Amino acid sequence: MNKKEKFSEKNILVISVIANFLLAGIALYYGIKTGSEAIMLDGYYSFAGFILALISLWVVKIVLKPESITFNFGYSVIEPLFNLVKGLLILAVVLSSSIIAIKLLLTGGNTPSFGESIIYFFISTVTCLALTILFYHKNKNAPSPIIHVEYKNWLIDTVISASIGVAFLTSYFLQTTSLASLIKYTDPVVTLLIIVLIIKLPLTTIKTGVKEILLSAPDKDVVAKIDKVIKDVISKYDYKGYNFKTSKTGREIYLLIHIQVVNKDDELYMLKAQDKVRGQIKLELNKQFDHVKLDIAFSENKVSYEF
Repeated sequence: MNKKEKFSEKNILVISVIANFLLAGIALYYGIKTGSEAIMLDGYYSFAGFILALISLWVVKIVLKPESITFNFGYSVIEPLFNLVKGLLILAVVLSSSIIAIKLLLTGGNTPSFGESIIYFFISTVTCLALTILFYHKNKNAPSPIIHVEYKNWLIDTVISASIGVAFLTSYFLQTTSLASLIKYTDPVVTLLIIVLIIKLPLTTIKTGVKEILLSAPDKDVVAKIDKVIKDVISKYDYKGYNFKTSKTGREIYLLIHIQVVNKDDELYMLKAQDKVRGQIKLELNKQFDHVKLDIAFSENKVSYEF
């Protein structure tokens, strides 16, 4: 990542920190004032986002540091580790809110002040939608695991705010109808529906974090691109074949490539030829991916992997 990309990523996270802090404050204020558990859930979610966005600023700085005596292979593992913690924290917020919502259902429901609640959700939905669009475009232009997670968080926040706003607006107009007795269940029911909608996000984040910490392979489309790059370079020379292993940790892709030569006396077995092929593969991979580390071994013996 160049300085311009780093600057952009840091600025985006600063925006997220400020926005989460403001929305958390507004949500908790309106949540207490209106007595709405759904708004409180939105507030807790935003506050968690505020804390995590603050930590993200540190993570962005640390993952770009060069290798050290203590961390010989760099700090890329911190990114999935952070996303794992982030997923667990969001999951804890979601589960605690679901317990409160279930208790409200079992104890006769809850009737918040719908008028003021609707004002909050209008402010929240418009703000979250604007930030979702901003984060989407920034992540598309300069892909980053951290910004991608932030984008998904703001998307979920938009869905939460819009869904509750529509539900509360409907309940507001039902107050003078024969269905008025059911309005007291709107708040806990909507809270549980939101939890069903967003529960996949923290679970997916946790799953991805664990996989990357355990050095799992990248997505199949990434592996296919890597394979094509290697094949295109290797096909220019008289090698017998190749094989490779790969893993993705945060934004970093690691490759171990084995290339089989015809015999050890072949010119392509010479160090100068090896360096040339290694340089070409590295050059082509850098055109496809921003953060790649690779080791290439040349051998007379065929190397195969059992997977």
